[in-house]
Amino acid sequence: MIVRGYKHYDQQGERRRGFINSEDGAVSIYLIVATTGILLLTSLLIDYARIAAFQKQLEVAAQSGVRSALSAYDGPLYEKYGLFGAGGTDRNEIFQHVTQNNWMGDHNAFQMLRIQSENSHVNSYEVLGTHEVFKRQVLEEMKYKAPIDFTLEVVSKFAPLAGAMKEAAASVEVLEEVRKLYDEREKHLREALELQRKSAQSAEEGIAAFFPAGGSGSSGGTAANIISGYSSYLGWIAHDSALPEGERPMYAMEISSYAFSARTASNELLEASHKALARHRELELKASQELEEARRCNNEMRTVIQQLQENQDSSGYDRIDGEQTDDQPASDASANISQLQQARQSSEDMLLSDDWFTAYKGELSAQTAGFAAFDDGTAEFQSAVSMALSNPGSSSLMSASAGGLQNEFNHYTANYIRPAAIISARANEMNGRQSSDEQRKQKEEQAKSKWSEVRGWMSGMSASANSENQKAFDEVKQRFEANLHFNELTGDNELPEAEQLDPYDAAASSMDGMGSIFSGMADMLTGIRDPLYMNEYIVHRFHAYDPKHFESIMTSGGGSEFSDSLSLDNQEVEYILYGFHDPAANIAAAYGEIFAFRLAIRTMEGLVESRGLGHPLLVLAGALLYGLEKSIGDMMMLAKEGKTPLSKYVSTDLTYPDYLRVFLLVHGSSDKRTARTIAVIEQNTGITLSGTSTGVSGELTASVNLWFLPGLLKSFTASGILNGKVKGSRYEATKTIGWSYQ
Repeated sequence: MIVRGYKHYDQQGERRRGFINSEDGAVSIYLIVATTGILLLTSLLIDYARIAAFQKQLEVAAQSGVRSALSAYDGPLYEKYGLFGAGGTDRNEIFQHVTQNNWMGDHNAFQMLRIQSENSHVNSYEVLGTHEVFKRQVLEEMKYKAPIDFTLEVVSKFAPLAGAMKEAAASVEVLEEVRKLYDEREKHLREALELQRKSAQSAEEGIAAFFPAGGSGSSGGTAANIISGYSSYLGWIAHDSALPEGERPMYAMEISSYAFSARTASNELLEASHKALARHRELELKASQELEEARRCNNEMRTVIQQLQENQDSSGYDRIDGEQTDDQPASDASANISQLQQARQSSEDMLLSDDWFTAYKGELSAQTAGFAAFDDGTAEFQSAVSMALSNPGSSSLMSASAGGLQNEFNHYTANYIRPAAIISARANEMNGRQSSDEQRKQKEEQAKSKWSEVRGWMSGMSASANSENQKAFDEVKQRFEANLHFNELTGDNELPEAEQLDPYDAAASSMDGMGSIFSGMADMLTGIRDPLYMNEYIVHRFHAYDPKHFESIMTSGGGSEFSDSLSLDNQEVEYILYGFHDPAANIAAAYGEIFAFRLAIRTMEGLVESRGLGHPLLVLAGALLYGLEKSIGDMMMLAKEGKTPLSKYVSTDLTYPDYLRVFLLVHGSSDKRTARTIAVIEQNTGITLSGTSTGVSGELTASVNLWFLPGLLKSFTASGILNGKVKGSRYEATKTIGWSYQ
């Protein structure tokens, strides 16, 4: 394009016009502008590209610095507990050194980027005392180091017992609940029978003097004397009536005495009979109440048996039973399942039918009715005596009435006094039903003796703590509470009150605990792995108690040997597991749980071994005694050898750490357990984990020289188009990088 100007008429104008109009020397102003724009854009792009490269270098340097800063961790903390926390060389120095050396080059050579560090520092974030951070580190550590085959190993040991323990737990639960109701029912029935005897006794005490048992109307007793003396009475009257007028009667005193005695005796008989009948009715009411209580217990027994057999919570057993593999230890436990089922089903044999109670109710009523029939005759006898005394011609009526009363009383006596056929039959039936109770009571007394022995050991443990060991527990308690407070949690474990359990309660409780164990293992198999990693971390990284010290408690009641073994560093695992701030309490808790574990398995064996004893409750008592005796032997073996057989039906052993693994699993993870774990680490290392960082954020500020248009780039940073800022001829930016050990 040619720009044409105005015409000028001077000489200079001619020359100018010629220049402008000349096509040989034409210059495009637009081309100049365009070229200038291209140069500006190119310069801008070059500096922008250098800034982008600088940003990348800055990020790489910050990342390298942060990673290097994390290399300064506490060595002893990692070596002992596998945890990473701040320690060693100052992290700011490491970060500064690494970032500056990241872009250092030959200053004499040409450099596209001349980067200059302006400022750098490291900030800490996340601390090891935070439960989430602590558990995350533990899980990362244990995912690579935990013996995950422990899961399969434990299941392989327990799986063969699952079916047998399921049936044993069900049998013990049913029989124990039924046992309490059975004993209560039989107590009411014995009381009802005793009330029957008391009724009969009241009749015998009040009436026997008038009508001896087994006698006749003319032989023995006050009534018989009245009948036999009546003929004399008539003779005396006849004699005195035949005396001449004015002669003094010879038998007036005898006649008066007989009449008085006869009237008095008949009145006393009537009164005694009424009193005995009232006593019968009173005792019948009480006996009926006892019978109804017995019926209630019997109905509850039936309900309990049905409910427990239909609603057994055996999911844990079933899930473990379904995990059986070919590499499990040899076992013949499954062969005894049918026998264990029979033990549970035999509980139904102890039930009494409703017809039985109805018949007994009728029997109680019949006893009162039988005596009431006699009582009705006593009023007739009194009338007959009065009539005979006033009208000698009525002697036959009195004799007949006396004979009828004697027969009624003989009948009552035969049923309820001697030989007391009805009461004896009821007593024999009860004795037959309770024939094994005496033997059961003997076994229960033996079991109580064994249980008292075990409780004595537990009491000996609790009394063995000393002040020197207590000091460490007080210190770790402070650390535990401080960590809970740091994590905004509250609470502490208090020493549990000793439960006054009897042997039956102990067996039932141990069976419940075994159900929890199987459920816990089943949950672990279905994907709850994090608790397993934490449990294995505790078992591997902390000290557990040496079970050999149990022997001194079991043989000599403890003493200094046991007391000296109760230091915190000897029972770290037990403290973390139970959390009692008492030197003896955690060991006692572990010992008690192991004993309960052994008692559950041995009681299962005892149900099989005692099956020949017959009565279901005698089988239960025998199983309990067997379980206690064998469990005590197991605890002694654990003290001497550090292990016990799992069961006589499974050829494998469990070590003391294996038991602790099981209990850690059963009790489940909690914030308190995590806080106790942290407290023990702090106690042993002197490091406060709530102040030990596990992550850093490195902040690096640097600048790079600008080649072309610093002013233009400054306007870009001011308007927000470009991050950072321009100072003079240098562009400055800050990069923050966060990193942690997890």
